[in-house]
Order: sequence, then structure tokens, then C-alpha cells
Amino acid sequence: PEADHPNTMLIEMQSRSGSSLTLVAKSIGGGSILFTRLNDWPINLDGKSYELVIEKDKNLAAKIIELLSNSAPFSESLHQQERDEKSLITGKLSDKIPDSDLLQLKDLSPSVRYWYSPPVFYLKRGEPLFKNAAEMIHLARKNNFSLGETARAYESQLLGLSEDEINREMLQRFSVMEASVQQGFDNRQVHMMLLEPTARKIFDADSKSSIALGGIHTRAAARAMAAMHTSNSLGVVCAAPTAGSCGVLPGVLVTLKNEKHATDNQIVNSLFAASAVGLIIAQRATFAAEVAGCQVEIGAAGAMAAAAVVEWAGGSAQQACDAAAIALQNTMGSVCDPVQGTCEIPCHTRNATAASNAFLNADLILGGYQNPIPLDETIDASYQVGKSLPMELRCTALGGIAVAPSAVRIKKSQRDKKIE
Repeated sequence: PEADHPNTMLIEMQSRSGSSLTLVAKSIGGGSILFTRLNDWPINLDGKSYELVIEKDKNLAAKIIELLSNSAPFSESLHQQERDEKSLITGKLSDKIPDSDLLQLKDLSPSVRYWYSPPVFYLKRGEPLFKNAAEMIHLARKNNFSLGETARAYESQLLGLSEDEINREMLQRFSVMEASVQQGFDNRQVHMMLLEPTARKIFDADSKSSIALGGIHTRAAARAMAAMHTSNSLGVVCAAPTAGSCGVLPGVLVTLKNEKHATDNQIVNSLFAASAVGLIIAQRATFAAEVAGCQVEIGAAGAMAAAAVVEWAGGSAQQACDAAAIALQNTMGSVCDPVQGTCEIPCHTRNATAASNAFLNADLILGGYQNPIPLDETIDASYQVGKSLPMELRCTALGGIAVAPSAVRIKKSQRDKKIE
């Protein structure tokens, strides 16, 4: 009842020993989960650090705080809440808490309950090199860096990792993208709810010249659809930035590798250029279609991919950001209206179109188009437009193509057919 986000879930658990736990969490886009309530306590667990939550009698608060403050590496001040005779202490740590401290917590009193979780993400060890696209472009010019090189330096500084370590991590993510395309082209591994697999058919039709024009744009689109086939068959994908938009970057990057012979270094730099655009979108807006429509999912992926193509082509950081900006300008106001609530229709073709358009937007900028509205302002405008969309057009399947008569009928005809 208290949900303030469309992707809010109430989780009720009971252990074999009989203890119970109630949690409230919400999926906020891009694979990120935020826990907001534990039993009746408000919390804020985001997986970006080691996190410790302690529920205990109020009279033990001082003793517990003293115990933890002496040895636990808290990155922020401990937060304490009180209610009746109970209190809750929460803390974020920059490193693993010593096992001895956890044992001492257990020994303090039977009333002490604690929950401890390691980070899902890499821990932040340093300060960011820039906070918006304008600062990012300025830094790139100052250092004579491309956008990809600038983003890699940002990540290295923020996480305290060497650039070699950073490169290996990015190549690992690309390997997931490649595998998702490969799996999606194998019809035996595709088991979607509504659609029959067509990515391989489209790709083969291009090679046989049995379509209108074809070419690299069509093949990138087919690869994007293949990755979406994998996503909707419960396969492993790289959410870049989300699972519903996970086909765009694989479609573009695998095409650059396979057809333009992009090297590992070029792939890494292109993905960092894409991630730089994604970073700014995440900071200034959102990746959740539930909040701002499809423009912040597939639209964002298309912007990221356009920057990646400019990076591969040797363009400047300014040009990469301009290509991303016009990509967003061209998708502004796009609604999220998934048929039957699953990311198949029209998400597959939107991923395909965004992958194809990434090459076009890059060419427009590299060919001489002067973008008058910078990336920061474009993201802000896109976000405001998205928030203005009615609830029915923000991933609820209550409007748009999702309520077309044929869309409503698909559930019965296709799913029943698969069951038979």
C-alpha cells in the first residue's frame, strides 16, 4: 500500500527455525535494487558497500556503537532509530567487517539480530573526475583524450583499479554481450512468451539479398534482436543499461567487431564511451521506464551506442556526446507499452531500430551536423518529458500498443499454442 514506485515488492520470509522477516524493495532500473524497509524499520540498502543492520534492545545501543566504532571501517556515520524498547542501527562500511566483531555482537544478548551483506558492485575508493557531460568534455580536451579514454580514467580513479584491470572487466562484459547474440541466433535456445524467433531469419535474409536494402544497419538490428531473444528466454545478458534495452549495444559492438574488425582496445574504448553517456543519464535522470518511459531505456541505449560508434570511428569526446544527444532528441517522448507486460513487443524492434540508428546518428555528427543542444540539457529535457507521460504509458501495459485489440489477443493464441 505504501509503494512509491511501480516496481515495488513486499517480501515475506520465514526461516526453518521459525523467525520471520519482512522486506520492501524496489527495482529502480539497470539491474539495481533498493531495499527500503526491514520489518517496520525504514532502511536504505543499495549494494554499493558492505552493509550492516542491527536490531536490538534500546539499552544495548551504546555498547554496540562502542564495539563497532573501534574496529569496523564505516564509510558513513552510524544511523540509529528507536521505537518502543527496540532500536535499529545501520551502517555502511568501506571494507569487510572483522569476524570477531560479528561474534561479539552475537554474544551481547539473545535480543540482538543482525544482517550483514557484502557489496554487489565495486566499492568506490576515490572521487569522481567529473559530474556532468560539460565537465567530462572539458577534461577530455584538457588531456587530449577521447570520450572512452576519459571514462576509463574516471573508472580507474573512482574504483582504485589499474587501467589494465578496468579493461579486463570491460572485455568480460563484452563477452557476455557476444554470447547473448550467439545464443539468440540459435533458435533451439530461444523460448519466448509471445514471439517466435526471427533474428536468424532476418540476418540470413540479408545475406541472400532477399530484403529491400540490407547492409550493416540491418545486420546490427538483427544482432540486437538476437540479444533480446536471449533476454526474453531467461538467458544471461549485459543490462546496458537495462534488460529491456540489452540488445542495442551488443548489436552495434558485435557488428563493429565482426564486420569492421574492431580490436579489443577499440571495443573497450567504445564501451567506455557508451558507459560515459550512461553515467550522465543515470546521474541526471533514470533508467527506469516506470519513471520516464522507453526513452530512458532503449532511448538511452541508443544514445550510448551512438557515442560508441563515434569513439570507434576516431571522433572526439564532443562529437560522441553530440551523437548521443541527437539520439536522445530523436526518441524523446517515446512511451513504454509492453504487450502483455513482457519485453518482447514492441521492445525487440525498438532495440533493432536503436542499434541501426546508432550508426546514422554517428554519421550525422561526424559528417558535419552541428548539435545546438548539449547532452546535459538534452538529458534534462528528456527526463522532464518522460515524467510528464501518463502512468498508462510508463511500463504498466495499460496504454499504447499494449491495449490494441490484437495485442490483447496474443496472450491467448500464442501462449496456449506453446502449452500445447
